[in-house]
Amino acid sequence: MEYEQGQQFEDTAYAGDMQEAYDGYEEGAYDGNPSLVGSHNGEDFASLPACILNARPKPRYTEEEKLARDCMRRRQTDMERRARIFDAKRRMIGVDKEALDAQVAQKQDAVATAKRESRKGDRDMLAIDKELKLIEMDKQKTRRDQEVGCKEYSLQALNFQSRREYDLNDPHAKRKGAPARVGDFDPRCGASSMQKFSGEDLMKEERTRQQRAAMVSTIEQQKFEKAILSTQGQEEYGVQVEEITALRNEIEANEVGLRKELQRKQYEDNLGQATANEDRRKAIARLNIDDNEKELNFHTGDKFLNENGSSHFNNRVIRDAYKGSSREERVQVASEQKQQREEKSYIKAVDQHEGRHFANTVESTRKQLVAMERDKQRRRRDMREQMAQDNLQLQQEQKSNTKHMNKLYRNEFSPDFFEQFGTGCR
Repeated sequence: MEYEQGQQFEDTAYAGDMQEAYDGYEEGAYDGNPSLVGSHNGEDFASLPACILNARPKPRYTEEEKLARDCMRRRQTDMERRARIFDAKRRMIGVDKEALDAQVAQKQDAVATAKRESRKGDRDMLAIDKELKLIEMDKQKTRRDQEVGCKEYSLQALNFQSRREYDLNDPHAKRKGAPARVGDFDPRCGASSMQKFSGEDLMKEERTRQQRAAMVSTIEQQKFEKAILSTQGQEEYGVQVEEITALRNEIEANEVGLRKELQRKQYEDNLGQATANEDRRKAIARLNIDDNEKELNFHTGDKFLNENGSSHFNNRVIRDAYKGSSREERVQVASEQKQQREEKSYIKAVDQHEGRHFANTVESTRKQLVAMERDKQRRRRDMREQMAQDNLQLQQEQKSNTKHMNKLYRNEFSPDFFEQFGTGCR
């Protein structure tokens, strides 16, 4: 360390001497041309151009000087590199943090300035847009007021009814006018006027009223008959509904009992499974505790983990120092996994059996309800067919009665009627 410090100090001193020599050479102290100072042949050098005064010949170095300059350059580069390496902050970040912060601040200021200018322009545009909108609203309001005034004036003073020829163009002129004849005593109809037109029906209102009253009476009579028929059919239908309801309630009660029994069995199975799972978890926890204790004891005395034993010999790995599971542990894990798969398959088979049993029960119930519904529909169909047959029979009877009555009250002239005349004398 002392040798390095001395060498560094010697290098620094040598570099300083070489730098002074180079600066003196650059200033012209060793350029070997003292005649440039003052004047030459009566001409002052101050009057010469700056390019001539600053002109210098290219320096010619010897091999020793070139080697010294090269060593000085390398030493200076090494000194700068050492300053960068020994600076922890600069070494971790890798760049000049202050310069970057200054650049970031300058960039942020530029962005903020641009935002302020942009916002100023936006505010000006918003103000102009607001003024234009106000002007447009005033213009639209003025135009709308003018159009409303024109429309109101047109409706009041220039409508179609106010025209002079409106009587000729009125489409409802006939409706507004009086009919040609109001009644038999119309004063407009004189002695030579026609008293009745073709198609005239002065008794239409009375006839319409009578027809409506007859229709209302017929509809009420039909309603009364339908009510009587529905009352007779509802009694039998109510008995059927009560029987079906009782049967359905019984089926639902059986289904509820079966569901409760299945739920109770499932609850017991769940409790047993939970107890088994809890025992298995406790056993696994105890086994884990024992395994952890064994592992900690092994880690405490293991040479590989404590780094007090070699794991290689003659560039070969020592197999007994390798950390890994043994065959017994792998066999035990495989047996446990096999047992878990068997338990899972057994539970799945039990669930599938219970599901199939419940599905069969639901399907049998559905089939029974469908059969009941079909029987009920069949009975309704039989009732409708019987009612249709009764109606047909009544229709035939009514037709026969009508035919008999028409024949009874019809005046038919037979040959016997004409033969009774001219058979005797007075």
